[in-house]
Amino acid sequence: MDEATPAARLEQVFRAIAATRMHGMPLSNPALQVEAVGFRPWQGDSVGVLITPWCMNLVCLPGPGSIGETTGSGTARALTFPSGDYAFFTAQEDSLGSYLTSPLFSPMFEFAEMSQARAVAEAVLNEVFAGEHPPATPPSPSSQELAARLEQPVSRRGFLGALLPNRERD
Repeated sequence: MDEATPAARLEQVFRAIAATRMHGMPLSNPALQVEAVGFRPWQGDSVGVLITPWCMNLVCLPGPGSIGETTGSGTARALTFPSGDYAFFTAQEDSLGSYLTSPLFSPMFEFAEMSQARAVAEAVLNEVFAGEHPPATPPSPSSQELAARLEQPVSRRGFLGALLPNRERD
């Protein structure tokens, strides 16, 4: 993973937390490790799931001019995604800065292995972004259609419309 990405920084910070503050804590599942799953841009921010041995959270890492600008640790706010509104809480780590988090699981003992936790994280993201549609691209005419249209005489009015797809005229 590229160390410059927000998800890579998040992993780095939480790996350090796992090795220090959370090391040996009874609520940590030793079968799991820290992993940032499926982070993607969303309205100027970076959104994905953070898996740790002690919790799984939906995380919003604010970007410049962010929808998720934070106001103070522990403050609640809702963020809107294609599937609806989700409650997030502000959090702060000195080596990461402010970010938003929405708890999914804690503790993590119901996951026997990392692949199970990863599969759940991916399913969560699929659900959160359900209904998101990539920008539509208009259908382009085939080269034969285009050649046929270009061979026909065109009026000034029809000049720009000659390359557009055929449409039923009323």
